[in-house]
Amino acid sequence: MILSMTGYGKAEAVNPDFKVVVEISSVNNRFCDIQFRLPKFFSLLEARLKEKILGKITRGKITYSLTWEENLPPSSYVKLNQEAAEVYFNIFKELKKKYDLSGELEVKDFINLPDLIKLEKEEYDLEKAWKVIAEVTEKALSDINSMRKSEGLKLGEDLKRRVEKLDEVLGKIESLSSQNVESYRQKLQNRISELLGDVSLDEQRLSQEVALLAERSDVTEECVRFRSHNQQFLAALEDNVPVGKKLTFLLQEMNREANTIGAKALNVSISQLVIFLKEEIEKLREQVQNIE
Repeated sequence: MILSMTGYGKAEAVNPDFKVVVEISSVNNRFCDIQFRLPKFFSLLEARLKEKILGKITRGKITYSLTWEENLPPSSYVKLNQEAAEVYFNIFKELKKKYDLSGELEVKDFINLPDLIKLEKEEYDLEKAWKVIAEVTEKALSDINSMRKSEGLKLGEDLKRRVEKLDEVLGKIESLSSQNVESYRQKLQNRISELLGDVSLDEQRLSQEVALLAERSDVTEECVRFRSHNQQFLAALEDNVPVGKKLTFLLQEMNREANTIGAKALNVSISQLVIFLKEEIEKLREQVQNIE
């Protein structure tokens, strides 16, 4: 089953102390490009997260976002810097005494002083946090892959229909190609008769010319190779491994065969069918760009 490179997944975990949310999104890309948006204190986990993501996604432009919100009450970490408060208080008293200042000290006199309030948060235990983050990340990856599988299923159905249509068109080209030789023989014979009048026609020479034309315009090998590429393409759609690059290569080969068939075309009908082939190959190529 093919996977789309486009998807979105989200998962979260909540407990009395914190809430963690992981969001993963991906779009098509030739390679695997992962961008992280992590709180600074979790930057050391980036390598582990990358390894975990690559275990589930091998291609695409991936954005990984981690949000960590603490549920701790401010009273547990917002503290008065008592040493600084004592220093400020003594300075105020000294100034009042030295310059004979009037008035009493109030809270408002302290409120904007630097370093009076301090935050005393415990250092995060990365190993403990990693267990939670890893679990939530796995759920988010499962979520995004469910979407990628669903999108891939729709893409696969569309690709299959288009490739089957290519096979039908190849059959029409083969039929027209075989008819062309006999049509050319008849036209050549009529033209020679008009030019020579009553002079007898060299049938052997005519047969040689027709045979040369038949050899130059024969598209049997191209159609056989084209159908082989079609079969490989359809088989790849059923693989359980990333096949985007393989499908892109097969489409390049299909386009090569279409160009050769077009170069050998003897009439407008075949040329029109070749144009249809190339248009469908281009549509397939656009779709395949979204496949992992």
